[in-house]
Amino acid sequence: MIVARFTSASGWAGRSITYDNERFALEGYGPLAAQDVLRYDQQGQIAWEYDGLRAWVGQVAAGAAGAPVVGGFQAQSGFAGTTSPLAYGYAADARYFAVNRPPSPPGIAVAGFVLAIAGFIFPVLVLWWVGLALSWSGYAQAVREQLPTGLALAGLIVNAVMTASSVLFLLVVIILMAAG
Repeated sequence: MIVARFTSASGWAGRSITYDNERFALEGYGPLAAQDVLRYDQQGQIAWEYDGLRAWVGQVAAGAAGAPVVGGFQAQSGFAGTTSPLAYGYAADARYFAVNRPPSPPGIAVAGFVLAIAGFIFPVLVLWWVGLALSWSGYAQAVREQLPTGLALAGLIVNAVMTASSVLFLLVVIILMAAG
């Protein structure tokens, strides 16, 4: 059941928070404590799917308040009875922080930036052309999905500058060869 959706005031705009099998989950990231859902509400980052859900989540959070602390955060009722090694210590902390990590740039933007850097090591014009296309695509995807654009923009700038300077260099060489 969809409980709430993140608003444009958040980096996760459009992603939903669901409740299933006595657990909350953030779309694309995993489990989420009821207290965290209420924290997002207090920060004005979510819109409730329908009236009455805020109070219901508050009741679920109050029920979980008596749950044992697992890996630095309170366990939800469906998680409290597990004896899995993932329920204790650093593994649970890693799972908690994986849910609450900031969004990352699209992989295509990373590939475009890597090709920009590779173009400095192996100065081949094709690397910068392909990198330019990938960076442009990654930038457009990052803007569309409201993800960070810094790496895509850096790849776009480096690839564009290097492509333009390489083309100018080739033109000068061709002109000099033709004149000589």
